[in-house]
Amino acid sequence: MKRLNRIFLAVLGVACSVGVVMGLVRLGTAAQGPVTATLQRVGTVVSGTESRLTRRVRGPGRAQALDWLGALRTNADSLRNPTVLLTGAYDDRLPGSLDGVTALEEALATPFPLIQAYTAWGDAPEHAFPLRLAEAVSELGSIPVITWEPWLSTFENSLHPDLPLREVRERGGLATVARGDYDFYLDAWAAQAAAFGKPVLVRLAHEMNDPYRYSWGPQNNQPQDFIAAWRHVVDRFRAAGAHNVLWVWSPHVAYEGYEVYWPGEDYVDWVATGALNYGTVAYWSQWWSFEEIFGRHHDFLAGFGKPVMVAEFGTLAVGGDRAAWYASALEGFRARYPAVKGLLFFHVSGDRTVTRQAVDWAFEGDTAVVGVVRRALEAK
Repeated sequence: MKRLNRIFLAVLGVACSVGVVMGLVRLGTAAQGPVTATLQRVGTVVSGTESRLTRRVRGPGRAQALDWLGALRTNADSLRNPTVLLTGAYDDRLPGSLDGVTALEEALATPFPLIQAYTAWGDAPEHAFPLRLAEAVSELGSIPVITWEPWLSTFENSLHPDLPLREVRERGGLATVARGDYDFYLDAWAAQAAAFGKPVLVRLAHEMNDPYRYSWGPQNNQPQDFIAAWRHVVDRFRAAGAHNVLWVWSPHVAYEGYEVYWPGEDYVDWVATGALNYGTVAYWSQWWSFEEIFGRHHDFLAGFGKPVMVAEFGTLAVGGDRAAWYASALEGFRARYPAVKGLLFFHVSGDRTVTRQAVDWAFEGDTAVVGVVRRALEAK
């Protein structure tokens, strides 16, 4: 029966989306601004309809089970100082579908207070504030977490002739953000975030101290440029009235000295990092425990005086016992890591971020891991 319901929802969503897109395509590309805005508004309506249908088919139980969140999902000040551990997940079907997250919840018999998605900077509709997703997450009773990646090369030169050409734009890019070159984008994003109104956690320019992975890293920027850009972005949001946005500062703790990127107490609401065990999948990795990856950094992260989030939590199955890894990581979690108030599973089945071949972090179908995690969450 559940499968039939999901098929019905999927077919309905596709039919709505195809009809909308076919109508808008006729408008042509000359009206890119109005078309983009219309797509965003329609996306919100479609997603809202999907989430309401989901609640109708599955019943109101999920949102009711999260009633204990109370002010945390309606008041940003409360979310700045939570007293409980908030679990969550990112699934690689997001932002297009929440089915992966809800399927994981069903396997673990718990609804997640936090649901994470990733979005890049740019001109396309998918680069705007994900209002349709935020509304759908809110409809289901959870709080959205958005990892917001400043890929500056995605902006079209034809639309922004004042910007440097793409091939050189990332060099010193954060300095250009700080001086206001991208305010046209920031202000639009901030206005939509303010319109959403409810608390949303934004993890901006994560792992800014990693010199290999992201264009906003130290290979292209100085720490002072990162700080200036961060403060500029936050200031623009505050000027736009987007006080519902909470800012998540997220360095890569494997690279020491990341405190030089600290934007200041008044500009950060949460501190985060990732904790992913790649096992023996590559020559540069080995089987590390959660304590080795994260635990030894806990006290230092707690020293910033903000709630701590493990924004990417998971292990591969290559090189060790995955169920045992989760059991060791989650046993007595709150007592061992009292500063951690957010723990988000990285539930991605085809990750190619740092490896040539796709690697699989998902564990929904691994009964041993599901059993371990489920028992740990019930005990937390």
